[in-house]
Amino acid sequence: MIRRLTLLTNPDKCNMHCPLCFLAQRQAKFGLGEMPFATVRAAIENALKEGLREVIPSTMGEPLLYSHFAELLELCKASGVPLNLTTNGSFPGEWGADGGMRHLLHACSDIKVSCMGFDDAVFSEMMPGGNFSKWKSNVERLVSLAHTERAAAGAEPVSTISLQVTLHKKFAPIAGAVHSILYWAQSLGIDRIKWNPAVFLSTAPDELVRQYALEPDEIQALKSQLVQSAKSCKVRCEGSLFFEPSLAAQEPCGEDSIPCPFVDELWVLPDGSVQHCPNPERRYGNPASPAARCSQCLMRCAPRSKF
Repeated sequence: MIRRLTLLTNPDKCNMHCPLCFLAQRQAKFGLGEMPFATVRAAIENALKEGLREVIPSTMGEPLLYSHFAELLELCKASGVPLNLTTNGSFPGEWGADGGMRHLLHACSDIKVSCMGFDDAVFSEMMPGGNFSKWKSNVERLVSLAHTERAAAGAEPVSTISLQVTLHKKFAPIAGAVHSILYWAQSLGIDRIKWNPAVFLSTAPDELVRQYALEPDEIQALKSQLVQSAKSCKVRCEGSLFFEPSLAAQEPCGEDSIPCPFVDELWVLPDGSVQHCPNPERRYGNPASPAARCSQCLMRCAPRSKF
């Protein structure tokens, strides 16, 4: 069974150059180019035979820049399968117009907008090529349109809106950053925030890790701050910040007796090859590194906790 299909439609094509991107950490492009639409169609048709429920377009690059994104929406609509979209919030081209956003809202199950900074200085450093004021305006307009569409749509589903916040060292000294994001999201009516400490590949430059990686005590401080703030907030908070180690984390996964929880998910690369493992170290880093082993996979070890 394949429940979720992730298509790396355009991993090298983006309008921002975020330093924490896995392609930046590997200091090289992925090199497989853009996925032909014939590959997209074949992957979805094959997965439909195995119970496909959701399609994720690209996990690198900006999916809204995929040359065949409109065709992808139509194919998924015809197949009865929603998209789970993660975007950097730039909404390029037709997707920045109200009509384009409405199209996305009716085609997606969830739209996650990436957030790596919540003031001009940090945003510009972490999402270069973007504009913080424009980013905020885009999110605010998307949420407003979602509320309008939900009121008018009746039984027709409308996408939820989430923020995907990447936590890094630049957040740690800014005591109000977490509060600001949380209460801004609540004021807009955003459905969910995913709080994820930045992940670093074994191939990441030492200087990059030194500059942005959070220490364990900084992660705990941010977690405590967020848990306290969220007690009076209605936005659902999830993400790897709240993952707790388990006994299963000490055992190999997929390499021994413990089954991988991602066994019903499939990653399709631009050349049509497939992978069953979510660990980014295997895809973008060094597959021979200890971090590529199942026993080191944080995605596997982490329960899907939330509060």
